[in-house]
Amino acid sequence: MKRITYILILLCSINLTLAQIQEENFNATTIPAGWSSTNTSSCDWQFGYTGPLVGSGTTNPSSFPSGGVIFDDNACGTGIANRLELEGPEIDLVAANVTSAAIEIIYNHQAFVGDGDFLVEVWDGSAWQTVLTVDNDAPAPNSGTNATSVIDVTTHINANFKVKFIYDDEHNPPTNNITLGVGIDDYKLIDTATASIDDLIIDGFSYYPNPVIENNLTLNAKEVISDVIVYNVLGQTVYKSQPNALQSNIRMSHLPVGSYIVNVAVGEKKGTFKILKQ
Repeated sequence: MKRITYILILLCSINLTLAQIQEENFNATTIPAGWSSTNTSSCDWQFGYTGPLVGSGTTNPSSFPSGGVIFDDNACGTGIANRLELEGPEIDLVAANVTSAAIEIIYNHQAFVGDGDFLVEVWDGSAWQTVLTVDNDAPAPNSGTNATSVIDVTTHINANFKVKFIYDDEHNPPTNNITLGVGIDDYKLIDTATASIDDLIIDGFSYYPNPVIENNLTLNAKEVISDVIVYNVLGQTVYKSQPNALQSNIRMSHLPVGSYIVNVAVGEKKGTFKILKQ
Protein backbone atom coordinates (compact mmCIF):
# COMPACT_ATOMS: atom_id res chain seq x y z
CA MET A 1 0.00 0.00 0.00
CA LYS A 2 2.82 2.40 0.88
CA ARG A 3 4.50 1.73 -2.45
CA ILE A 4 1.26 2.30 -4.39
CA THR A 5 0.67 5.56 -2.51
CA TYR A 6 4.23 6.70 -3.23
CA ILE A 7 3.86 5.95 -6.96
CA LEU A 8 0.55 7.86 -7.08
CA ILE A 9 2.11 10.90 -5.42
CA LEU A 10 5.08 10.72 -7.80
CA LEU A 11 2.82 10.56 -10.85
CA CYS A 12 0.80 13.54 -9.61
CA SER A 13 4.02 15.51 -9.09
CA ILE A 14 5.20 14.69 -12.60
CA ASN A 15 1.88 15.77 -14.12
CA LEU A 16 1.91 19.07 -12.24
CA THR A 17 5.51 19.71 -13.27
CA LEU A 18 4.69 19.10 -16.92
CA ALA A 19 1.64 21.37 -16.77
CA GLN A 20 3.55 24.27 -15.24
CA ILE A 21 6.61 24.88 -17.44
CA GLN A 22 7.95 28.12 -15.98
CA GLU A 23 7.01 30.25 -12.98
CA GLU A 24 8.17 33.37 -11.16
CA ASN A 25 6.45 34.96 -8.13
CA PHE A 26 8.83 37.96 -7.77
CA ASN A 27 8.75 37.58 -3.98
CA ALA A 28 12.50 38.15 -3.53
CA THR A 29 13.84 41.71 -3.22
CA THR A 30 16.31 41.21 -6.06
CA ILE A 31 15.79 40.45 -9.75
CA PRO A 32 15.30 36.67 -10.23
CA ALA A 33 18.10 34.56 -11.69
CA GLY A 34 17.94 34.44 -15.48
CA TRP A 35 15.86 37.63 -15.77
CA SER A 36 17.15 40.94 -17.15
CA SER A 37 15.83 44.50 -17.16
CA THR A 38 16.35 47.66 -19.19
CA ASN A 39 15.08 51.22 -18.78
CA THR A 40 15.35 54.54 -20.57
CA SER A 41 16.01 56.44 -17.31
CA SER A 42 17.67 55.93 -13.93
CA CYS A 43 14.41 54.72 -12.36
CA ASP A 44 13.97 50.96 -12.14
CA TRP A 45 11.77 48.04 -11.07
CA GLN A 46 11.28 47.31 -7.36
CA PHE A 47 11.28 43.60 -6.50
CA GLY A 48 9.64 41.93 -3.51
CA TYR A 49 7.31 44.90 -3.00
CA THR A 50 4.48 44.28 -0.50
CA GLY A 51 3.06 47.77 0.09
CA PRO A 52 -0.01 49.43 -1.43
CA LEU A 53 0.21 49.45 -5.22
CA VAL A 54 0.64 52.86 -6.78
CA GLY A 55 -2.61 54.48 -7.87
CA SER A 56 -4.73 51.55 -6.67
CA GLY A 57 -6.72 53.72 -4.27
CA THR A 58 -6.69 55.28 -0.83
CA THR A 59 -9.69 53.66 0.86
CA ASN A 60 -9.14 50.09 -0.37
CA PRO A 61 -5.78 49.82 -2.17
CA SER A 62 -4.47 46.66 -3.78
CA SER A 63 -1.25 44.84 -2.87
CA PHE A 64 0.83 41.72 -3.40
CA PRO A 65 1.02 40.39 0.19
CA SER A 66 3.82 37.91 -0.54
CA GLY A 67 5.69 40.33 -2.78
CA GLY A 68 5.74 41.34 -6.43
CA VAL A 69 7.64 43.57 -8.83
CA ILE A 70 6.43 47.13 -9.40
CA PHE A 71 7.36 50.32 -11.17
CA ASP A 72 6.22 53.54 -9.47
CA ASP A 73 6.22 56.03 -12.31
CA ASN A 74 4.72 58.73 -10.11
CA ALA A 75 7.66 58.52 -7.67
CA CYS A 76 10.10 58.75 -10.57
CA GLY A 77 9.01 62.35 -11.16
CA THR A 78 7.54 64.36 -14.02
CA GLY A 79 9.34 65.26 -17.20
CA ILE A 80 11.06 61.87 -17.44
CA ALA A 81 10.27 59.40 -20.22
CA ASN A 82 10.20 55.86 -18.85
CA ARG A 83 10.01 52.65 -20.84
CA LEU A 84 11.03 49.63 -18.80
CA GLU A 85 11.44 46.04 -19.94
CA LEU A 86 11.66 42.92 -17.80
CA GLU A 87 12.74 39.88 -19.82
CA GLY A 88 12.50 36.27 -18.66
CA PRO A 89 14.90 33.38 -19.31
CA GLU A 90 14.79 31.45 -22.57
CA ILE A 91 13.12 28.03 -22.64
CA ASP A 92 13.10 25.39 -25.39
CA LEU A 93 9.45 24.42 -25.77
CA VAL A 94 10.17 22.25 -28.81
CA ALA A 95 12.59 20.00 -26.92
CA ALA A 96 10.06 19.84 -24.08
CA ASN A 97 7.43 18.54 -26.57
CA VAL A 98 5.05 21.38 -25.72
CA THR A 99 2.27 21.66 -28.31
CA SER A 100 -0.14 23.98 -26.51
CA ALA A 101 0.76 26.70 -24.03
CA ALA A 102 -0.61 29.71 -22.19
CA ILE A 103 0.71 32.51 -19.98
CA GLU A 104 -1.04 33.29 -16.71
CA ILE A 105 -0.21 36.57 -15.00
CA ILE A 106 -1.49 38.62 -12.06
CA TYR A 107 -0.97 42.37 -12.44
CA ASN A 108 -2.21 45.82 -11.44
CA HIS A 109 -1.95 48.67 -13.92
CA GLN A 110 -3.09 52.19 -13.12
CA ALA A 111 -3.22 54.80 -15.89
CA PHE A 112 -3.75 58.54 -15.58
CA VAL A 113 -6.09 60.19 -18.07
CA GLY A 114 -5.31 57.35 -20.48
CA ASP A 115 -1.52 57.63 -20.17
CA GLY A 116 0.64 54.58 -19.41
CA ASP A 117 0.70 51.18 -21.15
CA PHE A 118 1.47 47.70 -19.83
CA LEU A 119 2.47 45.16 -22.49
CA VAL A 120 3.26 41.45 -22.50
CA GLU A 121 5.38 40.20 -25.39
CA VAL A 122 6.72 36.76 -26.32
CA TRP A 123 9.63 35.80 -28.56
CA ASP A 124 8.37 33.65 -31.43
CA GLY A 125 11.82 32.58 -32.61
CA SER A 126 12.46 35.55 -34.89
CA ALA A 127 10.62 38.57 -33.44
CA TRP A 128 8.78 39.84 -30.38
CA GLN A 129 4.99 39.52 -30.55
CA THR A 130 2.61 41.54 -28.37
CA VAL A 131 0.08 39.20 -26.75
CA LEU A 132 -1.46 41.58 -24.17
CA THR A 133 -1.93 45.36 -24.12
CA VAL A 134 -3.40 47.13 -21.08
CA ASP A 135 -3.91 50.88 -21.47
CA ASN A 136 -6.47 51.58 -18.75
CA ASP A 137 -7.05 50.90 -15.05
CA ALA A 138 -6.97 47.15 -14.43
CA PRO A 139 -8.62 46.68 -12.02
CA ALA A 140 -10.48 49.83 -10.93
CA PRO A 141 -8.94 51.81 -8.05
CA ASN A 142 -10.14 51.00 -4.50
CA SER A 143 -11.21 47.50 -5.51
CA GLY A 144 -8.63 45.87 -3.24
CA THR A 145 -8.02 43.29 -5.97
CA ASN A 146 -5.66 42.61 -8.87
CA ALA A 147 -6.26 41.64 -12.49
CA THR A 148 -5.53 38.20 -13.93
CA SER A 149 -5.06 37.32 -17.60
CA VAL A 150 -4.52 33.94 -19.22
CA ILE A 151 -3.12 34.27 -22.74
CA ASP A 152 -2.90 31.49 -25.31
CA VAL A 153 0.63 31.51 -26.80
CA THR A 154 0.39 28.23 -28.72
CA THR A 155 1.09 29.89 -32.08
CA HIS A 156 4.37 31.28 -30.71
CA ILE A 157 5.89 28.00 -29.47
CA ASN A 158 9.54 27.67 -30.51
CA ALA A 159 12.96 26.51 -29.30
CA ASN A 160 13.90 29.94 -27.91
CA PHE A 161 10.66 31.01 -26.25
CA LYS A 162 10.76 33.80 -23.66
CA VAL A 163 8.46 36.42 -22.19
CA LYS A 164 8.93 40.16 -21.73
CA PHE A 165 6.94 42.63 -19.62
CA ILE A 166 6.97 46.29 -20.70
CA TYR A 167 5.81 49.47 -19.01
CA ASP A 168 5.69 52.63 -21.14
CA ASP A 169 4.55 55.86 -19.48
CA GLU A 170 3.95 57.41 -22.94
CA HIS A 171 5.78 60.55 -21.89
CA ASN A 172 6.47 62.66 -24.96
CA PRO A 173 8.47 65.82 -24.19
CA PRO A 174 7.85 68.71 -23.97
CA THR A 175 4.56 67.58 -22.40
CA ASN A 176 4.67 66.49 -18.75
CA ASN A 177 2.46 63.43 -18.67
CA ILE A 178 1.55 62.29 -15.15
CA THR A 179 1.36 58.51 -14.97
CA LEU A 180 1.12 56.06 -12.11
CA GLY A 181 2.66 52.65 -12.74
CA VAL A 182 2.28 48.88 -12.80
CA GLY A 183 2.72 45.86 -10.54
CA ILE A 184 3.34 42.27 -11.68
CA ASP A 185 2.96 39.06 -9.69
CA ASP A 186 2.82 35.29 -10.15
CA TYR A 187 3.80 34.77 -13.79
CA LYS A 188 3.28 31.20 -15.05
CA LEU A 189 3.88 29.48 -18.37
CA ILE A 190 1.49 26.54 -18.58
CA ASP A 191 1.41 23.51 -20.85
CA THR A 192 -2.31 23.43 -21.62
CA ALA A 193 -2.05 20.13 -23.50
CA THR A 194 -0.97 18.29 -20.33
CA ALA A 195 -3.88 19.83 -18.48
CA SER A 196 -2.97 21.40 -15.16
CA ILE A 197 -6.13 19.94 -13.62
CA ASP A 198 -4.82 16.42 -13.13
CA ASP A 199 -5.04 16.77 -9.36
CA LEU A 200 -8.65 17.97 -9.74
CA ILE A 201 -9.50 15.03 -12.01
CA ILE A 202 -8.14 12.62 -9.42
CA ASP A 203 -10.60 14.23 -6.99
CA GLY A 204 -13.51 13.67 -9.37
CA PHE A 205 -13.55 16.84 -11.51
CA SER A 206 -14.67 16.52 -15.15
CA TYR A 207 -15.72 18.74 -18.05
CA TYR A 208 -17.42 18.05 -21.38
CA PRO A 209 -17.71 18.26 -24.32
CA ASN A 210 -14.41 19.40 -25.77
CA PRO A 211 -14.66 20.61 -28.49
CA VAL A 212 -17.83 22.51 -27.47
CA ILE A 213 -20.24 21.93 -30.34
CA GLU A 214 -23.61 23.07 -28.96
CA ASN A 215 -22.63 26.24 -27.07
CA ASN A 216 -22.67 24.59 -23.65
CA LEU A 217 -19.73 23.45 -21.51
CA THR A 218 -20.55 21.39 -18.40
CA LEU A 219 -18.32 21.16 -15.32
CA ASN A 220 -18.83 18.52 -12.62
CA ALA A 221 -17.02 18.03 -9.31
CA LYS A 222 -17.33 16.22 -5.99
CA GLU A 223 -16.44 19.43 -4.15
CA VAL A 224 -17.98 22.87 -4.62
CA ILE A 225 -16.99 24.73 -7.79
CA SER A 226 -16.50 28.24 -6.41
CA ASP A 227 -15.06 30.18 -9.38
CA VAL A 228 -15.06 29.82 -13.15
CA ILE A 229 -13.28 32.26 -15.47
CA VAL A 230 -12.99 31.91 -19.26
CA TYR A 231 -10.34 33.84 -21.22
CA ASN A 232 -10.01 34.34 -24.95
CA VAL A 233 -6.67 34.06 -26.79
CA LEU A 234 -5.96 37.76 -26.04
CA GLY A 235 -6.15 37.13 -22.30
CA GLN A 236 -9.45 38.98 -21.95
CA THR A 237 -12.11 37.70 -19.55
CA VAL A 238 -15.16 36.68 -21.59
CA TYR A 239 -17.06 34.77 -18.90
CA LYS A 240 -16.99 34.77 -15.11
CA SER A 241 -19.18 33.11 -12.51
CA GLN A 242 -19.24 31.84 -8.93
CA PRO A 243 -21.46 28.73 -9.14
CA ASN A 244 -20.90 27.53 -5.54
CA ALA A 245 -22.30 24.20 -6.69
CA LEU A 246 -21.16 20.73 -7.74
CA GLN A 247 -22.11 21.42 -11.36
CA SER A 248 -21.74 24.46 -13.58
CA ASN A 249 -23.07 24.96 -17.10
CA ILE A 250 -21.29 27.60 -19.17
CA ARG A 251 -23.29 29.04 -22.04
CA MET A 252 -20.93 30.02 -24.87
CA SER A 253 -23.45 31.08 -27.52
CA HIS A 254 -22.19 34.70 -27.33
CA LEU A 255 -18.59 33.68 -28.03
CA PRO A 256 -17.06 33.26 -31.49
CA VAL A 257 -15.54 30.00 -32.68
CA GLY A 258 -12.00 29.49 -31.39
CA SER A 259 -9.81 28.46 -28.47
CA TYR A 260 -10.40 29.49 -24.86
CA ILE A 261 -8.63 29.00 -21.53
CA VAL A 262 -10.76 28.04 -18.51
CA ASN A 263 -9.70 28.63 -14.90
CA VAL A 264 -11.61 26.79 -12.18
CA ALA A 265 -11.48 26.73 -8.40
CA VAL A 266 -12.78 23.53 -6.81
CA GLY A 267 -12.62 23.24 -3.05
CA GLU A 268 -9.13 24.37 -2.05
CA LYS A 269 -7.59 23.64 -5.47
CA LYS A 270 -7.33 25.52 -8.76
CA GLY A 271 -6.72 24.37 -12.31
CA THR A 272 -6.45 25.58 -15.91
CA PHE A 273 -7.42 23.85 -19.13
CA LYS A 274 -7.96 24.67 -22.78
CA ILE A 275 -11.14 24.16 -24.79
CA LEU A 276 -12.16 24.64 -28.39
CA LYS A 277 -15.52 26.05 -29.41
CA GLN A 278 -16.69 24.92 -32.84
